[in-house]
Amino acid sequence: MLLSVLVNIPLICVICLGTISLLLLLYYFALYGRFVFRKEKKPVPVDDLPPVSVVLTARDESHLLIKSLPVLLSQDYPNYEVVVVNDNSIDETADLINEFKNNYPNLHYVDLTSSISNIRGRKFPLALGIKAAKNEMVVLTDASSIPASPYWLQHLAGRFTRKVRVVFGGVSVVRKPGFLNALMRYDAVRNLIISFSYTLAGMPVMANGRNLAYTRTIFLKNKETFMAQPRMPYGDDDIFMNKVATSVACDVEPDPDALISQTGLTPSRWFQQKKAAFVTRSCYTTGGRILLKMYNFLSLLFYAALACTIVFCLKDFLLLGIGLGIAVLKIASQHFVFGKAAKKTNEKGLTPFLLFYDIVFALLNPCINFLSKFEKRKWR
Repeated sequence: MLLSVLVNIPLICVICLGTISLLLLLYYFALYGRFVFRKEKKPVPVDDLPPVSVVLTARDESHLLIKSLPVLLSQDYPNYEVVVVNDNSIDETADLINEFKNNYPNLHYVDLTSSISNIRGRKFPLALGIKAAKNEMVVLTDASSIPASPYWLQHLAGRFTRKVRVVFGGVSVVRKPGFLNALMRYDAVRNLIISFSYTLAGMPVMANGRNLAYTRTIFLKNKETFMAQPRMPYGDDDIFMNKVATSVACDVEPDPDALISQTGLTPSRWFQQKKAAFVTRSCYTTGGRILLKMYNFLSLLFYAALACTIVFCLKDFLLLGIGLGIAVLKIASQHFVFGKAAKKTNEKGLTPFLLFYDIVFALLNPCINFLSKFEKRKWR
């Protein structure tokens, strides 16, 4: 019996590799294809764009606001305001915002007083900012975020004219020399593909509060849900959208001009955000949570099965050829799908090294997931 199993190990390896590859192909084409192969509609005429309120909170982030506010306040958009909530900052935030108010009439300043300084976290100031917004369409961002172009709002808000009530935007990483920067940029594209594809499939996940839009009515109707979420360092918008956006029309905006760049993102801060993201996903609804975990597991299992196939099929050239053919099909398909997504978002230079980055993340994600178990669930 044992001898029979040993004789069949090469065949078992090839069968396992084929099964895993088939499941991954379903992810690439059936799920990710919803976004990657979607034909984008033409931009909405400027005259048809709705009034918009951009809302952001800041706590001791004057060094970031001095870079981001001029870009946020100078969008090529007919009717919008920027609501900045000063969350009890003790730096020069108040003076900076008051100075900007003299030059930008579309700046709306909300200053939290010291009498409520004991209320920690982003939820309360964000709720006040949305409540203070005068327009129904609300766009969320933060002090570290800089739009890729003056047409950021046009692209994002243009989706609202098609009976959409929630719009997911993408977040990119500024291109710099070095391996770690390339890894972070690949991760940003990977997250964008997953977020946009799941959202179009009716399972909104990985919403990023640096580039997210929804109606004021949705927030006010579900304010209790938002405030009742677990306290975490990141992911409040993510969990909120995962719970309430399934019942409304959602859309995504992948145009390169509609991306948000996160300034000052260091490798250590990126790693911290990755750990927090795994904690956040533990609060997702069942379907999205299982699919995300399964994809990470299959990605790691694929390379393990490929290694076993090569080792055990060295003397069986037929099975080795079949196994390698399966692997090439899987890798080529992934390269094709991710390459189209990178082209859609104008992210250059990543596709040629996609296989290497994929192997790195297949090994890295389980480690980050393990470390996330020790994360303290509290607000920064």
